[in-house]
Amino acid sequence: MTEHPSALLALQNAWSGVVAAGDRMRELERAVLALPADTPLEGLDLTEFHRAAAAHALAVMALRGLIEELQRRGQPTG
Repeated sequence: MTEHPSALLALQNAWSGVVAAGDRMRELERAVLALPADTPLEGLDLTEFHRAAAAHALAVMALRGLIEELQRRGQPTG
């Protein structure tokens, strides 16, 4: 991230990762919202929901960290 083009590429890639993870969340939205209110939690396979939520959370945190780093690097030193 020492070069301007590299920092911009990192920002673009991190942003794309968040969007892609969000797309997966939207794909699963119907399945989650379609669950009947009386669905027993014991029989519900939450693995894919967990995987999608974790991927989204990690992507958001990575983007946030990158933006914070870019902000620090952009601050005047004097």
